[in-house]
Amino acid sequence: MLHLYGSICKFRRILQKKAQYITWGTSAVVLIAAMTFYFFHQSEEPKGEIVSEPQPVDYWEMFSGISLERKFIEEADVYYRIPIFTPILLDHMGKEVTLSGYYLPYSRLDSVIIISRFPNASCFFCGRAGIESVAMVELDGINRKSYHTDQRLTVRGKLVLNSTNIKKLAFVVADATVEEL
Repeated sequence: MLHLYGSICKFRRILQKKAQYITWGTSAVVLIAAMTFYFFHQSEEPKGEIVSEPQPVDYWEMFSGISLERKFIEEADVYYRIPIFTPILLDHMGKEVTLSGYYLPYSRLDSVIIISRFPNASCFFCGRAGIESVAMVELDGINRKSYHTDQRLTVRGKLVLNSTNIKKLAFVVADATVEEL
């Protein structure tokens, strides 16, 4: 009787191991079949063309990468902080840029305005911002429109980097057009 009981237990263990192998094998076959079915039925052609619009460049952020070097300017007989431009900015020189910001009064010239990243109260001239937060805008023609301080504008023109003329700002947008926001 003991011998029969031992044989039954041994047979049961063999069946359990085989059942385990059968379960694993069946799971593997089902998984492979499902993956094959999924990938086989995927179309080679895209369902729709994906069009991603290029992200607009944040030139104000790019401008903030400049550093300043103190240099003596003989014609003015003063020390002046001259901008040192990053290679990225130098690559954008002469290319079209778009800046949105706040209008600041500059002069009586109809063809030159100033645009600031920040409103008048915190701009380079009145607040605590640096020269990287303002740009001189040289319009492509005489501007007969009048703007009010802190009016939001977008300007589009060619980027000029200035480190030699102390009568101009470090960033100049030349041949520019203005859009009111």
